[in-house]
Amino acid sequence: MRKEVEDHFLNPPSGSAAARAVEFGIVLTLTLENLRLTPEERIRKLDDFIQGVARLKQSARIGPTSATMVF
Repeated sequence: MRKEVEDHFLNPPSGSAAARAVEFGIVLTLTLENLRLTPEERIRKLDDFIQGVARLKQSARIGPTSATMVF
């Protein structure tokens, strides 16, 4: 990624869309981190997230185990 693109996200010019995003509360360092990834890496990261959500949903359906229950 070009240095000027990274600088734009890390130090957005006043009045720019990036500056407005920061004022709104968007963390641009996370956007920058994702932009550094290749498209394949982004897809892999998304797939991992989706699988994690599916595991979480499955564990919620099963309910707590006796080891995690508090009496």
